[in-house]
Amino acid sequence: MFRFSREQIVFDISGVKIGGQPGENPTVMIGSIFYKGDKCVQNEKTGEFNRANAESLIAKLEEISDKTGLPAMLDVVCSNPENARKYLEFAADVTKMPILIDYVSEDAGLSGMEAAKDLGILDRTILNSINPETKPSIYAKAKGVGLKSAIALTYSTKAIISYRERVRLLETLIPKIESAGVTNILVDTVVLDVATLGLACKAIFEVKERYGYPTGCGAHNAIASWKSLKERKDKILLMACSSIVNGLPIAIGADFILYGPISDAEYIFPAISLINAAYAQILMEEGKRPPPNHPRFKISRL
Repeated sequence: MFRFSREQIVFDISGVKIGGQPGENPTVMIGSIFYKGDKCVQNEKTGEFNRANAESLIAKLEEISDKTGLPAMLDVVCSNPENARKYLEFAADVTKMPILIDYVSEDAGLSGMEAAKDLGILDRTILNSINPETKPSIYAKAKGVGLKSAIALTYSTKAIISYRERVRLLETLIPKIESAGVTNILVDTVVLDVATLGLACKAIFEVKERYGYPTGCGAHNAIASWKSLKERKDKILLMACSSIVNGLPIAIGADFILYGPISDAEYIFPAISLINAAYAQILMEEGKRPPPNHPRFKISRL
């Protein structure tokens, strides 16, 4: 199996290691909650939600994470300042997982970072995300609150049709993110649909080879935008395609995956753990032994 010639960067975000050579660390699984259409959300504007259902989903996520050996992070979708604070207060209260502030609007991002500071969870907070069009206010707030972790999203109208452009724009984006005091930079190579999934995977390889940063993508978007698949209303086919879509970036070296709703964890995690177990065996042949909680030693008990 391939190895990257560039020394790989590994970050430890609140106990979760992310990055490295293929097989070195388990894939970090990032699932979303409070997204548009989430049945937990009762009133998006005011941030009202079904707490019991949300807690149950997170508990199941933590259980499957422990069972498979794949570390999890929680992507909290925030669409306005009010729900940003309420959602993050809830997440901080019910889980110790690292939390991503997935802000839909500038105000939501600013409110989310301020809430993370007030809640004392900046050490396990990741801003999702910063791209070439991000407003100066976001950089200023990140620096002001002392945020240390963020996702660099390689998105632009030109980059959408070119993996080379996705890699190239990091030349200017990374220094800007670093100037805001962010030290833990994760790179998302952007998936919008099936066509861009291939470009994102190629970009993942190139980013890790050139820069060494922990890199991944939101592969789930390839499924979410696939209208004909949805129209089939075939749950088994949907699960099979979702597993393949999320597994493809991992097979070529991705360090993390945004797999979609956390309710999908029950079938996505086992699929990704299989890839991790296979890669770990190669490392073992090289004389390196994964830790006891690695998917390699848990897959037989799934």
